[in-house]
Order: sequence, then structure tokens, then C-alpha cells
Amino acid sequence: MESAPVWFITGCSTGFGGTLALIALRAGHRVIATSRNPSKTPDLISQIESLGGKFMTFDVCSPEIGKVLDEATAIYGRIDILVNNAGYALLGAFEVLSENECRAQMETNFFAPVNIIRHVLPAMRKRKSGIIVNISSTAGLEARPTRSMYSGSKWALEAVSEALYEEVKPLGIRVIIVQPGAFQTPFSSSANISDRPLPDEYDGTSVAQMIALMKDMAERGLNMPGDVNKGAQIIFDYVMKTGSAENIEQFLRLPLGKDGSARWEIKLDWLRKNLDGTEALWKSTDTDP
Repeated sequence: MESAPVWFITGCSTGFGGTLALIALRAGHRVIATSRNPSKTPDLISQIESLGGKFMTFDVCSPEIGKVLDEATAIYGRIDILVNNAGYALLGAFEVLSENECRAQMETNFFAPVNIIRHVLPAMRKRKSGIIVNISSTAGLEARPTRSMYSGSKWALEAVSEALYEEVKPLGIRVIIVQPGAFQTPFSSSANISDRPLPDEYDGTSVAQMIALMKDMAERGLNMPGDVNKGAQIIFDYVMKTGSAENIEQFLRLPLGKDGSARWEIKLDWLRKNLDGTEALWKSTDTDP
């Protein structure tokens, strides 16, 4: 048991976080699961603790994160696998989002995981081992109407992850970005939709249509194609290089869901057309021989 990997997972109240924690525990690993309000999920806490896991209160935006992380590290003496899963989606037309809303989105989705990584990384560096898993989204690949700040927060996290991937690879540390598509979790239905009025000029646009769709989802829910249990199992397998991912080459990004892969194809095609369409311009900018 002493050699079993130690996981520290944020945002375990719903969706991937709690499910991944249970999968890791059932595999014989040690898990410290966290959420901002554990009192809201007594059944999950009972499940995790019955399997030998620990559950801690952890507000990722608290100035006390260092103290909590030190307490978590002291439980087993180390953190082998960090999973930054906590986050939320702020939706709305860019021009109606307030500065406070924008800053709050960046604090939770970007600065919080960055600060957690900064605290955990030195010990991983000294051990020359560790895995950092940042849960992103297809919104981290493609920014669509109403998702300017949500995508902005995920793009920022992916940029840091991409640089960090190269920086720590020689030190024996892995970095993984998980990009889920649409999964059957409360995430979409609990998205934070700005309540500021939408200017009339947006009537009939993709912005208005997207807001209407998200409000409908919040009210009655919509079935999503992704199975959370299957997705979390894939994440576990990819992190551990076992099961379904045993013979899969390791990359920085792990897309999840057929709808997510479709967004990749669209984005790649768009970038290629953009590059080809401006070739005559970018080729003309080098200094003359």
C-alpha cells in the first residue's frame, strides 16, 4: 500500500472528479478527494471513505491553498498525481460580461490550477516523478459564441500546460491536458449565464441562440453523448498507461468524446484554410537577401 500512487483531485462534488476518485480507489490507489462544499455530497464522501480515501474541504480560490495542500501532502507524505478538475463555465455575450465576472472566471479556471501546480511541483521535481492532469474542454481548443471568457480561461491553462510539458519532461514529470466534449454531467446545466440584458442587435444571432439553448438545458436538462464513467476510466488508463491506453502513445492532449474529435477536425481545417489563404502575405515579410 505504501507504494500505491497518491492522487489529489479537485472538484470532486460531481462529474469527472468524484468518478475518477472512485476508479482510482478501486484500483488500490490512495486518493485525497476535495471539493469546496463537501456537505453537499454526503453519499459520495461515504463511498470514497469506505474505500479508504480521504475527503477534504478545498476552495481552490482561497488564499489558504498552500496550507491545505501541505496538510494533504502530510497524509501520505507526497502527491504523485495532481488532477486540476475544479471549474465552471461563464457564458454570455462578451460585451455584457462584467469585469468581476471575467476575473472570477480566470481566478477559478486559470489562476487556481496554476497556483496549485506551483505549490506541488517542487516536491515532484525533487523526486523526479509526478503527473499533472489539467482538465480542460473542447472550449480550450475552439472558442465559440458566448464562451469568450470560458475559452479564454481554458486557452490560458492549456498554454501554460504546453510550456510546462516541455519544461518538466526532462525531470521525469508528465503533464496531461484532458479535453472532454459534451458529457452527461451537471457542468453544462449549471453553467453561469450572465444575467445582464443582451442588446437587441444580437437578436437572431448565434449568441442569442446559444444563450437560449443553455437556459433550456439549465431548466430541463439535455442528454449529452458522453458517458462520465467511461470518460473517467479513459483518463485513469491514460494517466497510468494501462488498460485501454496500455499501448497508446502518450501525447500532451487527451481528447474525449466523438463530438470533441469533430471539433478538432473543424479547427484543424479552419487553421489550414487560414494559413493557405494568407500564404501570399506571410511569405512576403522576410528581409530581402
